[in-house]
Amino acid sequence: MHRTIVESLDGSPYQRVELTRELHRRAEHLLLTLTKTPLRAADALHLALAFSARAPSMAAFDVRLAAAARAVGIAVYPG
Repeated sequence: MHRTIVESLDGSPYQRVELTRELHRRAEHLLLTLTKTPLRAADALHLALAFSARAPSMAAFDVRLAAAARAVGIAVYPG
């Protein structure tokens, strides 16, 4: 199943982003610097992934994650 999902990403508007040490450090940085919009660890990773993929927007249904995404310049849907 995993293989099918990963292979279906080819030619789609989505991309696969690896969880690297640098990405973990970026998430840690977000946790420490976004003090006005405190994040949970998983939300910080989600935001770091979107940021590293240069995503202009992301879907977020969590108020804190949406506020943090907007704080770093990522548009959030639903608005």
